[in-house]
Amino acid sequence: MSDQTAPQDGAAVQSRADRLAHLVIVALVGAVAVGVIVTALGFPASPDPNDVGPARFPILYATGLLGLLGILLAQTLRQPVAEVAAPERRHYGRVALGMLLMLGALLAIGTVGYFPTAFVLLAGLMALMGQRSLVWNPVLALAITAAIYILFDYGLNVPLPPGSLFE
Repeated sequence: MSDQTAPQDGAAVQSRADRLAHLVIVALVGAVAVGVIVTALGFPASPDPNDVGPARFPILYATGLLGLLGILLAQTLRQPVAEVAAPERRHYGRVALGMLLMLGALLAIGTVGYFPTAFVLLAGLMALMGQRSLVWNPVLALAITAAIYILFDYGLNVPLPPGSLFE
């Protein structure tokens, strides 16, 4: 969504497609945030009076997200719309491949486990996003996979799935 150009007076303009894309993003993400708030309001209260309860953080994050969406909406509506002479051709193949890769990881994590699934997912996503180094892709994928494992398993005490293949 980088069809923005600077006209004679220096103000940024946007194409109709960019404005529509921003408005669709605001609507979809806003609906998800409102759904999170409505769902979190139904969470049971904590029996401990000093505990904030399970609903506090989802509501806090969803409210923050709604605030950021309000900023995006205001900026989108404030920018003038101009016709772009020759719109660039959009390439959605990589997006579709990334979504299929994530779906495959979601289906494989229960069987194969966290480590191999996350490693392949991260290396594949890096390759799809343009990082094509034969050395750095595996190194970064391994480092990020290990950091997430340490954060969840040791920091948050949430075990990640080992996979039924290795049990």
